[in-house]
Amino acid sequence: MVLKKRSIFFIGLAAVIILIIAFWGETKIIGSKLYSVKKTKFEFVIDSKGEIQGKNTVLIKLHNDFKNRSLRIRELQIKDLIQEGTLVKKGDWVATLDIASINRQIEENKDDMEEDLAEFDDAKIDSTIELTNYREEIKEFKFDLEYKTLELEQAKYESVAYQRKAKVAYNKTIREMDAKLRNYERKRMYLAVSVKRDERDYNYRLKRDSLLKEAIINATVTAPQDGMVMYTKVRGGRKIRVGDNISQWSPTIATLPDMSVAISETYVEEIDITKIAIGNIVNVTVDALPESKFTGIVTEIANIGQELTSFESMVFQVIIELDQSNLELKPGMTTSNNIIIDNMSNVLTVPRQCIYSENGINFVYIKTNRIIWKKKVVLGLENEKEYVIESGLAENDKIYFNAPENTEEILFIEN
Repeated sequence: MVLKKRSIFFIGLAAVIILIIAFWGETKIIGSKLYSVKKTKFEFVIDSKGEIQGKNTVLIKLHNDFKNRSLRIRELQIKDLIQEGTLVKKGDWVATLDIASINRQIEENKDDMEEDLAEFDDAKIDSTIELTNYREEIKEFKFDLEYKTLELEQAKYESVAYQRKAKVAYNKTIREMDAKLRNYERKRMYLAVSVKRDERDYNYRLKRDSLLKEAIINATVTAPQDGMVMYTKVRGGRKIRVGDNISQWSPTIATLPDMSVAISETYVEEIDITKIAIGNIVNVTVDALPESKFTGIVTEIANIGQELTSFESMVFQVIIELDQSNLELKPGMTTSNNIIIDNMSNVLTVPRQCIYSENGINFVYIKTNRIIWKKKVVLGLENEKEYVIESGLAENDKIYFNAPENTEEILFIEN
């Protein structure tokens, strides 16, 4: 009887212990945060950082005269530059370019010009002298021809042999005269071309001297109109600065954005660029104006990628035109752009933190009948917040945000 009572006591004690353990375990389960799977609207977006600019922008760049090949200027270094963000009026100073190479060319061209002028003057003098000599020879031959003509007329009173001799002498003089005239014309043409060439060389040096002196003036860059100066970007994505070189192939120094129509200039990595199309809707947040929400549309996608220091892969420029205007928008403000690629309605979605992976298998921790299971799931599209579930879960399933303790004891269910 006593033994029976002891057995009942121990059985009851064990039952109490089991209940305590069960209650403690349940408390831990209940204490874990659960998410109820539901059908929602899903937006597949690509996120990118951008910068506010004006759609219609006036460029401040190297003067067009620098494109003239006669200047032989490949590039010029920026010696001084106005502070970015400065409000300028038309004609105000913006930048100063280093003119050392231009001054050097002016001195070299001056020496060449003096040499060409001397050659031109010499050519004119030589031409005058040579042609004068030729004309003197022709004048002498005219006297000979007059004499031979007179002699031929007198020969008609002489013998036939004498007449023939006078005729031969006359014809010879005529031939020599024709040869002299031809030689004179050839020499005149040759000397005219030579003088013209020397004159052309001198005029080229003279014009180049004028262009180089004009380049000295154009090396002081001014604003083409009123506006706020914003530096242009150079290769690598950084903004231009003192010491950088500009050339006719990369002539822009700064811009004057027209903010009546604002854009967000952003860059998208090559892995995502094919997903984006002109016309995609974009939700834009300006970091400096967190309370203001903007919408926009993709209007331009670059055809050629480029390397930027802030990206590991090639990126493509994307231009997003904002639908709204706001006087508080300033050039250079940073933006967060959510480019909407696809919209899906009434699909199962779960937060990203609910998804786990093991040996290449995606799964969730699901609770059914006070038991926690590992449930395999097939994932669809994703964004920065959530996944679309293609299979493995049903609406109203309860899954965990955080992995429960003792996960090695949790069963894994294959679909």
